[in-house]
Amino acid sequence: MLVSGSNSKGTPLSIVVVSIEQPATSAHSSGNNDVFDQHNKPRLRRELILSALQKEYPELVSIKSLSPRKDVDLIDLYRRVHDVNMIEFILNAWTKWAAMGRDGGWYEECCHPEWLKNKEDCKDEAEVPPMVPCHVSFRRDGIERPSDNVMGALGYYCTDLMTPIVGTLVEELMGDAQIIEAAVDFAFQKMEPGDANESPVESGAFPVVYAVTTHPGHHANRDNFGGYCYLNNAALCAKLMQERLKSLIDISTDSEPPNKKRKCRVAILDIDYHCGNGTGSIFYRDPGIFFSSIHCDPGVEYPFNAGYADQIGAEGGIGATHHIPLAPGATWETYKIAIEKAMNAILAYDVCGLVVSLGLD
Repeated sequence: MLVSGSNSKGTPLSIVVVSIEQPATSAHSSGNNDVFDQHNKPRLRRELILSALQKEYPELVSIKSLSPRKDVDLIDLYRRVHDVNMIEFILNAWTKWAAMGRDGGWYEECCHPEWLKNKEDCKDEAEVPPMVPCHVSFRRDGIERPSDNVMGALGYYCTDLMTPIVGTLVEELMGDAQIIEAAVDFAFQKMEPGDANESPVESGAFPVVYAVTTHPGHHANRDNFGGYCYLNNAALCAKLMQERLKSLIDISTDSEPPNKKRKCRVAILDIDYHCGNGTGSIFYRDPGIFFSSIHCDPGVEYPFNAGYADQIGAEGGIGATHHIPLAPGATWETYKIAIEKAMNAILAYDVCGLVVSLGLD
């Protein structure tokens, strides 16, 4: 969800919901690829969210369903936040995996375990089994490199043994990128040069835009993906917002001396149950993006190694990372205090825009 304003000044709240038309094939529905994983069902989640919004909030939401484009350049877009080699791997992995064939090296340990368990039932739907890593590489030490073998490269880039590569993935990621671009466009459609000098977070002048993508992204960092996340949509959204805000601020303050120009900062508030460790990693040294995450204590819950309160950023980004870990079973009263704390920190950082990373992954 991308927030470019609120109704703090009494402006009627409206939500622009941006999604994309899905091909009428089982592979893009919750009936096929979702069946391979008992923990994560992104296609079903997307369908349920859109259905609930239309049914429960018809007067509040305006749904914009985009027509899929074939010319979405994932490398050009996501190179703002990801290593190009990782993006290229994701783009080409399925083709390489499918080309290996059963006689060419489909090792059972790299087939998704749910497919192996149900392969007799799934063989008509999935002639090529979904692929998951069968190993992981050392931490980046300058010695290891991605293998030419697609299974080896998967272990190099993926952080776990459960995030699947499936045949519709690239098409879905292209749709997600299209949604993010459109969401930013909708958020800025009423902005004029000069508006950015008053914080959109406080002004209440602009709509809330909810980008309903198929895949989440907050566990993907610059050169790793995992946790059912491939490309980081919240990170891309923040960078696109920053670019748009910068152009508006530059236009509106040409006559102002440089020290009077508003800093073009954007905040990301991550409210998923798990810490948005990928997003936090991408911007850990970046003072231009304030990242606040409210999540379950990583001492007891995934991602375990990130999300601690003393992780506050590094180098020029010290103070721009703000983790609020909560104990399992925290009540709404505790959570409400955490949200107030996060929003106060965001406002104190003097940001021009806000991205809410909803998660639901």
